Amino acid sequence: MTMPEIKTTYKDEIFDLSHFNYDGECGKLFKYKPNNQRDLLIYGVYFSDKQKWFKQKHTTMKALSLNQHGIPNAKKVLMLGGEVPEVNFTSLMKSKGVDVIPVKVDSLYNGAVLRYFVIQKYLEENKEKYDRVFVADLRDVFFFEDGFSTFSDKQLYLSNECSRTNKGDIKCASLALKITKIWMQKSINKEVAELYAANKTKIINSGTIFGGTEHVLRLLQIFTSHFNYQRVNIWGYDQSLLNYLYYSGQFNSLNITVANCDQMFCFDMRNGCYYNKKEKSLIMRGSNCSPIIRHKIVSKNPYFDLS
Repeated sequence: MTMPEIKTTYKDEIFDLSHFNYDGECGKLFKYKPNNQRDLLIYGVYFSDKQKWFKQKHTTMKALSLNQHGIPNAKKVLMLGGEVPEVNFTSLMKSKGVDVIPVKVDSLYNGAVLRYFVIQKYLEENKEKYDRVFVADLRDVFFFEDGFSTFSDKQLYLSNECSRTNKGDIKCASLALKITKIWMQKSINKEVAELYAANKTKIINSGTIFGGTEHVLRLLQIFTSHFNYQRVNIWGYDQSLLNYLYYSGQFNSLNITVANCDQMFCFDMRNGCYYNKKEKSLIMRGSNCSPIIRHKIVSKNPYFDLS
């Protein structure tokens, strides 16, 4: 199955998706079922400080607008902990095709950790409705085209934090970074943090998990079963634990594919795409193809930061 040569008409001040290139070789990744009502894009968020919402509102609404066009037929759900950050929040989400489901906040957790529990519970109660699931950060995961048609319900993906150089070479961030080393030390222990830093072990990002519903759910069940309730309030705990479980083999039975930075998916903080200012289009460096799914996207010249 290849993408029909029908281009979206979506345009905003940065992007004109009609100029993105998915023709010929660049359309070969679209080989599975197109996005449909049995696909789920799910978010989990808790705004402990309402100002955090207003700081990320512009980027979030842009991401949701893109996703509304890129995967128009997929179900989109936001598990919202606590109170809405503004009066019209639910209607704003609805205008972008996202259903808000309120959930109780447990003060034991920080919001980034709590989301995995509430998403897991939702999937356990609704798994028969969906074949494929994409768990995503709310503000900065972008579907420029039909990302669901690039993976099947038999697969399961996590991702490294990688990008591409001007020549197209892939460069990945490691657990030797100061902040991730601190998180790992507080969340797991000093010995593990030192080992991963010394080995420059590649970071597994916790902001996106996607694949078949049963596979995503099983990963979440294993993940949350290892939560240390003395540490779930630590910022960075979710990502630190996910990395520890992955590299210690706790997920080996799941046959996970780890995406780094290709046309299908990239955690792109480092100018991994060429931005054509005139056409308002993106081309992945080292190719002639436009990106399909991106978690964050940063362009240096001209500069914009959707992260």
